[in-house]
Formats: sequence, C-alpha cells, structure tokens
Amino acid sequence: MENNKGPSAAIIKFFKYNLRLALVLIFFAALISFALFGTKGILQRMKLESEKETLESQLQSEIKRSSELQKEVNELKSSDKKIEKIAREKYGMTKEGEKIQRIVIDSTK
Repeated sequence: MENNKGPSAAIIKFFKYNLRLALVLIFFAALISFALFGTKGILQRMKLESEKETLESQLQSEIKRSSELQKEVNELKSSDKKIEKIAREKYGMTKEGEKIQRIVIDSTK
C-alpha cells in the first residue's frame, strides 16, 4: 500500500473517520456564510443602516426647506411690502410714474 497519495487522500481519510465532526463543521460553515451574506445577513443590514441614515438626513433637510418655504408663503400672504419687494427685485416692476436707472460699472479699468 502506498501512503503518499497527496492532500486529497488525507481529506477523504479525515471525513471517513470523522464524519460527524465533518458534518458539524459543514453545517456551521453554511450557517456562518448565511448569517454574513444572506438576504438578512449582517452585511446587508449594515448597508441598509447606512442607506437609512442617508435618507433620514435628506428628510431632515427637506423638512427644513419646506418649513422655510411655508414661512415665505405666509409672509407673502400677509405682507404687501414683501410682495412689492419681490416684484421690484426679481421682476423689475415699478410703480406708476417711477423710472428705473441702472448703473453700469466697467470692471475692465
């Protein structure tokens, strides 16, 4: 009998004599890989937690922006001066009889 059959022969011999241990090791290896890489595994959970934090941050900024816009809408509804200011600055509107004078500054000098 030749004893030098390589590493595969040693693995086969190990499994043959330690079948229960081998099955337990295979079971735990499968369990650990499922816990890490499965659809509800640790890596997936970490990815989802990161995504959740990003979305919560975006939600807070949108809530703040919505609040600021609502405040501006309420100011526009209650103040004619605010409407006049926006009409003058944004749309270049004037009151009847007013003239707009624009000053052009030459920045090349």
